Amino acid sequence: MKISGVILAAGKGTRMKSDLPKVLHSVLGKPMITYGQNAIKHLNNKYVVVGHQSDLVIKELANEFKPVIQEEQLGTGHAVLTLLNSNEFINDDSDYIVIIPGDAPLLLKESIDELISESTKRSVALGIITAEVSNPSGYGRIIKDGNTISKIVEESDSSEAEQKINEINSGMYCFNKSFLLENIKTLNSNNEQNEIYLTDLIEIAFQNKLDTVIVQVSEDTIKGVNSMSQLNEVETSLREELITLHMENGVYFQDPSSTYIDKSVLIKAGSRIMANTHLTGKTEIHDDCVVGPNTMINDSTIGEGSSVIFSVLDGVTIKGTGTIGPYAHLRKGSILEEGVKVGAFAETKNSNVGSGSKIPHLSYVGDADLEENVNFSAGSITVNYDGKNKHRTEIKKDAFVGSDVMLVAPVTVGEGAMIGAGSVITKDVPPKALGIERNQQKNIDGYMDRKKPKDEN
Repeated sequence: MKISGVILAAGKGTRMKSDLPKVLHSVLGKPMITYGQNAIKHLNNKYVVVGHQSDLVIKELANEFKPVIQEEQLGTGHAVLTLLNSNEFINDDSDYIVIIPGDAPLLLKESIDELISESTKRSVALGIITAEVSNPSGYGRIIKDGNTISKIVEESDSSEAEQKINEINSGMYCFNKSFLLENIKTLNSNNEQNEIYLTDLIEIAFQNKLDTVIVQVSEDTIKGVNSMSQLNEVETSLREELITLHMENGVYFQDPSSTYIDKSVLIKAGSRIMANTHLTGKTEIHDDCVVGPNTMINDSTIGEGSSVIFSVLDGVTIKGTGTIGPYAHLRKGSILEEGVKVGAFAETKNSNVGSGSKIPHLSYVGDADLEENVNFSAGSITVNYDGKNKHRTEIKKDAFVGSDVMLVAPVTVGEGAMIGAGSVITKDVPPKALGIERNQQKNIDGYMDRKKPKDEN
């Protein structure tokens, strides 16, 4: 039996008060639409109905999902009718069609599979996922005749008695394709919202005494996102689940409530994540690291046994055991070999730092290649930008760069060379040489006495 899957993702999400389409708002570092795709990616044919800023939404779709554009957003029924009348659907060979909203990131594949199983084994006209909730405000209410669902009433169209019902519609259905095709064109917009409701098909099935099935799940599973506060709620739920999974795999979190972590982040056993740490993108934390407190790491790899405290890393690779921070800033393209130290208020960018090299504090290393065991002292910088182009600095192994040095690129410091403190180096320094550039110091005796006003003498 073939099952098609459909995600309804055409809405703007007015209550979000954002120009970004609702389904593109991020949850644990991934657009919300990603979660819907994951829930139905195992089905045979897959479609996404898009509308508001459709070009942006289409960019986030996996290749196997076919976009169908709904030019006017006239309700869920109109969205599905647009799909059924589209060229993309014309060769669809499914027996049943699963339809889900694009704004339910807590939806589980297992819930979809249960809905499909119950609907197909009983050969019903339609199946629906529902939940009993503590606060049904804003949701369509499930109306039953005995144990059979007779209709769904949207809150704006409901009576006072119906509003007290706490079993609500999830917007997740499994339709017999023949039933859907035969009846969807009979729907109308005679309601408070002047929209075509897909839910009206439930009442049609009931009136025609066709079998239906309800799969009831937990309240969290179907929680939708219609506001920024609801976005925060679902992200908090998913983050708690994710951190719990990491802890079960041997990762320590000092304060899970202040830790923010994307779903794509990998953390190996034995690592310790301290309070107020943010781990995003394709970050990998290897075994026995200490990360945080007050640290942000994005798209970076942290080598085994490293420590990163009070620092910001973006697009960085620490290949071995590194010591970073406090208050270091490692920018894109920084590659650190074994045993590198980058200390307080130091910054690196687009640079290779060899094993055992140290950038202890108050320094900037940009567009540079440091070989092994280089000491880059406090207050020193690579002057890599001439106002038009970037240039590279090369520092060979065992070199020592004194404090408050400016290396004006392009320039090379030879193996074992030393740069005297306070120098501005514009020419290459040979191996084992001392590079020094200073004006002669002059002391003027009695200068401060002469500066005093006469009445102070």
